[in-house]
Amino acid sequence: MAQEPRKVRLLDIANKAGVSRAAVGHILNNSGADCVRVSEATREKVLKIAAELDYRPNRAAQRLRGMPTKIIGVVLDTVNLAVFSARLAAIEAEAHNRGYRLMIGQAHHDPDEIKTYLDDFADHGMDAILCMFDVMQDFRPKLKKVFRGRENIIVHSSPILKAQPCVRVETSSAIEQLVDHLADRGRKKIAIQLWSPSDQLMSIRSEAWKENVKRRKLPTTNSLIWTNPEATQKPSREAIDDCIQKLVVTNKADAIIASNDEWAVRLIQGLERHGYTVPKDVAVTGYDNLDIADVIEPGLTTIDQCHAEYAKQAMDLVEETIAGTISPSKRLRVIRPQLVVREST
Repeated sequence: MAQEPRKVRLLDIANKAGVSRAAVGHILNNSGADCVRVSEATREKVLKIAAELDYRPNRAAQRLRGMPTKIIGVVLDTVNLAVFSARLAAIEAEAHNRGYRLMIGQAHHDPDEIKTYLDDFADHGMDAILCMFDVMQDFRPKLKKVFRGRENIIVHSSPILKAQPCVRVETSSAIEQLVDHLADRGRKKIAIQLWSPSDQLMSIRSEAWKENVKRRKLPTTNSLIWTNPEATQKPSREAIDDCIQKLVVTNKADAIIASNDEWAVRLIQGLERHGYTVPKDVAVTGYDNLDIADVIEPGLTTIDQCHAEYAKQAMDLVEETIAGTISPSKRLRVIRPQLVVREST
């Protein structure tokens, strides 16, 4: 297995350029300005070699003479801003309690933007970087190149590189709890609504649904799976009507597990518009336990992703990674989400 490249040092550049380390430090970091003199040709040579080696000076470490900054960088890449905002707020509160501050960037699903943030955070001396990405496979190979050789990075959901510290919420457990709750309430045809046919997180939920309805000896036919053809997390009225028509009217589903709370709320409204009563005719569950879940009538049964516990585990990983005390068996922290039962079931 190929070793990950170590960080380029001033001495590496000096050796390749055939000059002293002091000269390289003067050119790149403006150190020793009063006692080091270099020619323009040497300056250009050193700058060219530094660029070829992808040298990145740690400016914060230079300013603070090696002292920790107590700042954590956070790189976000998500279309689920409501959930990630709540999770981020919990992380900020936990970090504050431990004496840390956060610097945050949104990558907009762009690997180059992720690299830019990682470089910027490293240059500014972040003690660690927390990467909170949705489970999106389309640029994962590119991310492996971006992350290689970097230290003190903690990721959300699944490691980018082998043995990378990671914290995740266990999706399969959430679906298991929802199916068991609905089956225990006497539901015989439990359907599931997915917001995208290609998103890996939706695929995980679909497989968990099949496994658990089969375990409860309930129908697992594909006609009880509805995937949004618009492939968006925002439900349109047309999509809601199509979902109800196919799952409830045609296939007689008596329960729907929605992909998030917003879809669940819109489904409840749509079912009432079509003459169905929730939960008498059809039970509906959400996912995320947003504020709206406790406001709508009937109150929405949903899944709480336990942001406070997530934040605690994430910051534990941050501090153990910084200290170098994290053990290989504890690099992955898994949060079990909690079922919140309300009147919609």
